Amino acid sequence: MFTEQGFDAVPVTAIAKAAGVSHMTFFRHFPTKEAVVVSDLFNPLIAEAVRAQPQRWRPLTRAVRGLVAAMSQESARKEMSSQEFHERIRLAALTPSLAAAVRTAGQETERAIAAALAAPGVDDAAARAAAGAVMGAASSLLLAWAGESNAADTGAADAAATLSRGLLSLLGEA
Repeated sequence: MFTEQGFDAVPVTAIAKAAGVSHMTFFRHFPTKEAVVVSDLFNPLIAEAVRAQPQRWRPLTRAVRGLVAAMSQESARKEMSSQEFHERIRLAALTPSLAAAVRTAGQETERAIAAALAAPGVDDAAARAAAGAVMGAASSLLLAWAGESNAADTGAADAAATLSRGLLSLLGEA
């Protein structure tokens, strides 16, 4: 429905009707219309992977390596290879209100990463900066990837490779 008519042109009442639920039931499951498309499925996976990185590493290194490790896991690769994932990210890339929602949704993961980086001797500001840098980069990379005309043909391998390459460039390793 969103792909054919455009996200902004589809009212919540039409979404609810197509799903066979009431307008009120829709909002019990989704706090906003944007939440139908934008969700942060990887939050716990990412936080766990960041937490597992060696604490002797700088916060940015732990955050980058943790996110790359999380996106390399089978469950993440399966999700990223799905047609639904690609369609949702592409729709977000082409719809300014959804691109903003992607960045907003990433703030929850950003907080989870910062919390995972927290440890004795780790400056809170450094943890927050590392988390923000990684999530800002990841959002930008995925939205740019999905907006490319060949993204539908290349699938998850390119999404994962683009994400890994871009994130590792933050460490000077691209």
